[in-house]
Amino acid sequence: MDFNAAEEEEFGFSRNYFLAKEMGSSGKKSARKLSDINVVDEQELREASANIEPKHQNVIADLINRYKSLYPKWFFDLS
Repeated sequence: MDFNAAEEEEFGFSRNYFLAKEMGSSGKKSARKLSDINVVDEQELREASANIEPKHQNVIADLINRYKSLYPKWFFDLS
C-alpha cells in the first residue's frame, strides 16, 4: 500500500466514523436533568461533615514532622 492509498483509507475511515456518530446520536437525548438532583439542606450537610472521623491522623502527623526535619537537607541539595 502506498502513501496516498493509506491516506485515502484513513480519510474514508474517519469520514465514515463521524457520519456514523452523527446518524446514530441524532435522536439520543439525556434524560438526566439538574432538577433530578436531591439538594441537601446546608445545615444537614454541616452536621454530617462534623460527624466524619478523621483517618490516619498519626501517619499524617509523622509525615509532616519528617518533611520539616528533612527541609534543611532538601534546601542544601537543591541549592
